Amino acid sequence: MAREIVATADIIKLNQTETAPKLPGDSVSYPSVKDSYFDRLFKYIPAEIVAGYIFVLGLMGQLTEPDETRVLQWTVFAVFCLLTPFYLWRVQKVKKLQQHIISVLSFVVWVAALGGPFSQLEWYKQIYGEILLPVFTLTAAIWEAE
Repeated sequence: MAREIVATADIIKLNQTETAPKLPGDSVSYPSVKDSYFDRLFKYIPAEIVAGYIFVLGLMGQLTEPDETRVLQWTVFAVFCLLTPFYLWRVQKVKKLQQHIISVLSFVVWVAALGGPFSQLEWYKQIYGEILLPVFTLTAAIWEAE
């Protein structure tokens, strides 16, 4: 399954531009239906990025200096935020800007649920992120990235 969201507009565009008949043995395959809600649900979550972040977050647990921990947590968070669209574009071949934006927001929500650098903010309570995670994840998948 390709990582880029297949929306209704993609199917329409494909049907309009596909004028040449397919040759026998043509290995190019085009999606014939748009992604379902559950397909979008999984495609919007940058699971590889979240897994990498969780691994690095675990390593940072070895730090004992509070100032060092604070700086490193925010730095790692920023690096993974920037890495998310780059990874989706270069590795997963996702070209849709809206999908990149939703995936970065998804990563931020996952980090908020895990605590990460947000746990250092005075107003932050982990329950906020824990509630936001399923709400955001389930509602974001309603959006069809164009």
